[in-house]
Amino acid sequence: MPNSTFAPATRTSARDLARATGMTATQVIEEALRAYAPPPTEPPPGRLIERGGLLIMPASGERVTLAHTNASIDAARTERG
Repeated sequence: MPNSTFAPATRTSARDLARATGMTATQVIEEALRAYAPPPTEPPPGRLIERGGLLIMPASGERVTLAHTNASIDAARTERG
């Protein structure tokens, strides 16, 4: 079992709730997990779309060529110095 500063308090709380409700500690935890609702997330700003851990801009329909990509990378490098 991983070490956690919350583990002893969590075990105690689950045990106390189990005694109070007549459920097992496992049932208490399963109910808590079922009832958990993750906090709402704000939509990405502008036209950005979230894809996994990345924010991307939707395609405009234009094809991106290797030459255009390399030119953009070179321009960014020269801006940074």
